[in-house]
Amino acid sequence: MSNLSREEFCKLSNVRAAKDEELVQFAYNNLNNLPFKGTDENYERMISGMVYNPFQPSLELTRMSVRDFMLDYERFRMRDYKTPQEFVKAKEDHLKSFIGHVGEGTFMEHPLYFDYGFNTFLGKNFYSNYNLTILDVSVVRIGDGVFCGPNVSLITATHPTDPTLRGSGIECGLPITIGNNVWLGAGATILPGVTVGDGCVVGAGAVVNKNVPENSVVVGVPAKVVKTLEPRDPEFDLHAVLKKHGLEHLN
Repeated sequence: MSNLSREEFCKLSNVRAAKDEELVQFAYNNLNNLPFKGTDENYERMISGMVYNPFQPSLELTRMSVRDFMLDYERFRMRDYKTPQEFVKAKEDHLKSFIGHVGEGTFMEHPLYFDYGFNTFLGKNFYSNYNLTILDVSVVRIGDGVFCGPNVSLITATHPTDPTLRGSGIECGLPITIGNNVWLGAGATILPGVTVGDGCVVGAGAVVNKNVPENSVVVGVPAKVVKTLEPRDPEFDLHAVLKKHGLEHLN
């Protein structure tokens, strides 16, 4: 084991040898609630998948404190607000107090779980059903119009595959990217380093360990493409079609 080359060590330990400069710049430019001012070497290593110190005081404090924010999220009561809109807005504002970016129109059912919260970017009109888990050791980027069924898990955290190296306590994280207008079915799991393209459907219970091309339906363990969808038509007027067939919303 001591004779491993740098490349061999990185492969067995799941760590990266260099920073992901593009991801680092994305984080600094787009994420709020980072637990430090300016740049931070340890943080840059953490989100890049390199070896880092998880017990850096600012990281440890945030990791413990985010549990309070998640518990506080459960305490919102509709009876304390005049309208459903006020209730939804208050919950969204609370999410913005600890998550890296929360797009307008976001609603997340309780309970929800984060490692840090500040490493997660949620696009506009994001919805998650009960028991969403986001282990955001590295950055989780989610596009607009994404829906999550119950018990969805987005896992950036990983550990060495070799048992000797795993016993050393090394951990790292690889980023996850979810495109626009994606539906993650109930119980779907997205693993470290995976990108799911725009317009995809991830079937219930699927475990996604490889990148998914745009407009694909993937199912199974591990997930495989079973269907390719037509790209979204931005000119399609859903409400007009509903009205044409007598299926429009009631006033």
